[in-house]
Amino acid sequence: MPVSTVYARSAQQKPISPPPSIDKFPYGWRLKTKTLPSGDKIDYEVPLTIDDLLEPQLGDCMIQRDRHLRSNTNLFTVFDNRYANDPSVGVFSDLKMVWGIPGLKEPAPDVAVVPNLQNQDEEADRPTFKVLQEGTRPGLVIEIMSPGYPGDDTEKVDIYEQAGVQEYFIINPHSEKVIPYYEIRGYQLVGGKYKLITPDKQGRLLSQTTGVWFGVYQKGRRLKLRDAHTGKWLLNARETEAALLTETKARQKAEERALAEAAARIAEAAARIAEAAARLEAEKRAQAEAKARLEAEERAQAEAKARLEAEERAQAEAEARLEAEKRAQAEAAARLETEAQIQALKKRLEEQENQSNPEEMLMRS
Repeated sequence: MPVSTVYARSAQQKPISPPPSIDKFPYGWRLKTKTLPSGDKIDYEVPLTIDDLLEPQLGDCMIQRDRHLRSNTNLFTVFDNRYANDPSVGVFSDLKMVWGIPGLKEPAPDVAVVPNLQNQDEEADRPTFKVLQEGTRPGLVIEIMSPGYPGDDTEKVDIYEQAGVQEYFIINPHSEKVIPYYEIRGYQLVGGKYKLITPDKQGRLLSQTTGVWFGVYQKGRRLKLRDAHTGKWLLNARETEAALLTETKARQKAEERALAEAAARIAEAAARIAEAAARLEAEKRAQAEAKARLEAEERAQAEAKARLEAEERAQAEAEARLEAEKRAQAEAAARLETEAQIQALKKRLEEQENQSNPEEMLMRS
């Protein structure tokens, strides 16, 4: 409702000077310039009227409650995020609508969702939205009611109907109540006339132009929007930040768990490697000991073999010596026998000679 693109302040903001007993600016003010007789120019504030609320000008300053401002900001953020990747849809807040329809008042909706944008330049700084020049008009307009600012549920219904706005949603936050609560009313253009949108069993209203459910929760204290196709909640700036923070914390915890698990796996792998290294070292020692035992056995076998060969050589030598002794004894016996035979032969010869020459034998004797 308020044109806050240039000036906006909260109703709770403390004035610089004590307020007058009667509020001179119940709806806000508009700056005007006056030329003094000296030629100097000064700015002064002119109170806004009820009609000015329906025909705002750039620079009008309207005081709003904090609940109105937060509701406005949240709704704008929700739709701005929803169409962030669709340049054909524009989401505007407090932008004056110039219908190009003679005699029809031109308010600045709290939120306007405009499809089929021809000028899709995100940097375009529109002072107003000129429907005829743009070649399109809002598909959805949202107004947030404020105490003391009439027209949202009366004159503006007729204005947006005549302007051909397909859907008009009115959010009443009941800011003046001790316990504020939200109330939603929606209109849909049917045959050129507005008809109230019937709530579903959960009390929600469906915006068909945007595919968004509007609903109130927690006994009316929360206004929440949901994607009609996916069922996902559409988050405002604070909820988006909280969700991102929650997601970041969850991601950090997941990363910490992953790091801890990786560290545990590394430690386990290191333990397995150390165990395998210990086993390998033990196997090497066992192999070295086995090799040493084998070498010792081989040396013992070699020594035994050498001793056996030495014994065999000694035995062979002893046998050879014995055989030699036997041969010597045999030779000696043979010599003795030969000598005995020779002596016997000599004796026989002598006997024979004596028998053949008795005289010679007598002479010898």
